[in-house]
Amino acid sequence: MRRNGIRWAVLLMAALLLCASCIRRRAEEPSATVGVGRVPKTETVTDPGIEPPEPQQQTQPDVSGNEPQGQPGQEDQQGQQTADPTPQTNPDPAPQTEPEPQPVTADPEPQPQPVEQPTYVSIPSDPDSLAPFGAIKWYLLNGRYVYEMPKQNNAGEQTMWEMYDWPKTYWEDKNQDNNDWYPGKINYNPATGEKETVYDRFGSTLEVLKKYGAIYRGDTSRKVIYLTFDCGYEAGATEKILDTLKAKGVPATFFLTGPYVRGKSNDFTKEYIQGLIRRMLDEGHIVGNHTNTHPVMADPDAERQLTVDEVIDEMRQVEQSYKEAFPDAPDMLYFRPPQGAANEWLIRIESKLGYRTVFWSFAYNDWSQYSQPDPAEALGKMKAGMYPGCVYLLHAESTTNAEVLGDFIDWVYAQGFTIEPLCGIE
Repeated sequence: MRRNGIRWAVLLMAALLLCASCIRRRAEEPSATVGVGRVPKTETVTDPGIEPPEPQQQTQPDVSGNEPQGQPGQEDQQGQQTADPTPQTNPDPAPQTEPEPQPVTADPEPQPQPVEQPTYVSIPSDPDSLAPFGAIKWYLLNGRYVYEMPKQNNAGEQTMWEMYDWPKTYWEDKNQDNNDWYPGKINYNPATGEKETVYDRFGSTLEVLKKYGAIYRGDTSRKVIYLTFDCGYEAGATEKILDTLKAKGVPATFFLTGPYVRGKSNDFTKEYIQGLIRRMLDEGHIVGNHTNTHPVMADPDAERQLTVDEVIDEMRQVEQSYKEAFPDAPDMLYFRPPQGAANEWLIRIESKLGYRTVFWSFAYNDWSQYSQPDPAEALGKMKAGMYPGCVYLLHAESTTNAEVLGDFIDWVYAQGFTIEPLCGIE
């Protein structure tokens, strides 16, 4: 019996030693899931020819449930950085290999990137269009509008001969009071967004405009308007208008006559007026042609109508003076007929010269230097005339326009509208 008891005691001691050894080995194996911030181990597949990264030292887990050594709260901080699969390691007395210092290079100077508005094609969307060009690409760069203007396409001059016998028939829906351009009437409620067409030009008139890319309205599907200014003479208001446009970051188109381009004035110097034109170019505006002497170019009731050659001369004189004063300026591409007096005969000539004719959707009596409208009344008319796609005709010699322009722009933005360059119209 004593011998059997000793045998059983030896066997029991051996079993206990074996169990203790197993428990110790399990405690020393790293866990795949336990520990804050740890992610399950996965097999790494290395591309041939690419040297695998050196293995990272792993943290031994604390199976006792006590906080591991290190700074208090370190585990919580690791837990928030779940995007980093490498856990923090416990202090290790073994020496660490210091990484080789990398040369410090200065970050490159950040370059301003153009913030592009919607990109427009530079060809007419209608393949049958006789417009010399379509919409022009534009974008904002450091708060300034930049345009990729094409060269003036005057290839149509080769067939100008046909215009000497072209009929000078006026619009079928001509204004009975005079032959100036008049827009249709659209009522728009900014509060509700409801739009109602009260009347419009005849379909025959609209077809002629579309055929040559002439502009009457812009994009009526978006809350956008366009500002244009006619400059026949200087009365001291243009500078303030430019100041307001610059302060508000708003683009506009200025249509200039020949005397204005040449700086002719009884009250202002040539340098001052041409300095205003330089500002138009430098501050992100478009400059268009408003003829040399501001004649009525197409009027079937006039005793004497302009000839084809006289129309061409009116345009070319402005261009020549413009290029002499501003040789770095882009070509003039937009034309506004004085008083809006035009017909297909005139628009076709302008198209052959490389111009798109520009009319308007809104205008009011603001041009007389000696009879300026009341500012509050003028602002009310400008607000009442707004609708999506509206092209505004304002006169730069108007002190009233200079006074109310800032308030009008603020109001336009408050209605959820934007103001875009004329060249965005296809």
